[in-house]
Amino acid sequence: MNIDLTGKTALVTGSTQGIGYAIAEGLAGSGARVAVNGRSADRVAEAVAALTKAGGDVVGIAADVATEGGVDQLVAELPAVDILVNNLGIFGAVPAREITDQQWRTYFEVNVLAAIRLIRTYLPGMVDKHWGRMIQIASDSAIVIPEEMIHYGVSKTALLAVSRGFAKDAAGTNVTVNSVIAGPTHTDGVEELVYEMVDKSLS
Repeated sequence: MNIDLTGKTALVTGSTQGIGYAIAEGLAGSGARVAVNGRSADRVAEAVAALTKAGGDVVGIAADVATEGGVDQLVAELPAVDILVNNLGIFGAVPAREITDQQWRTYFEVNVLAAIRLIRTYLPGMVDKHWGRMIQIASDSAIVIPEEMIHYGVSKTALLAVSRGFAKDAAGTNVTVNSVIAGPTHTDGVEELVYEMVDKSLS
């Protein structure tokens, strides 16, 4: 598929590795100016260097968008975007009855509220320009809740609802709000999780 995004600015959260990095790479390859985001300045710099070496127009913003302060910091550096990809997410295996209140809160803050803040922040500008694309990276775990990751699955189900609600809010503005339900993907993080689960099952 040949998509020309020349002149568009895209932000991909959680894009120093894995799915987020691949999305940033694809957007840069389509001509967009891409903002790579992560919490670690060193990892952001490494990702930017690699993507720039491949010919991309890439900038890096180290900020924790799971916090209000982090979003404020990011927006100060990147006040407007044409494309927002809410990829940031955490996952981990915890027995269903052992998931604590704090873990539930953390998964909601990172996997759901971070996306809501950024949608709420960037949507008005897109509406004013009569063009924009907002994409949330969900998971098949939103539909088939995994027994060992109920908190993760529920957060991804909520992300689907967030997308549907804001899509209705943006109807008729030429701004689209969608979710992508990703299936199992071989990333470093998933590999670590699988090894961890195997180790626990053998112990």
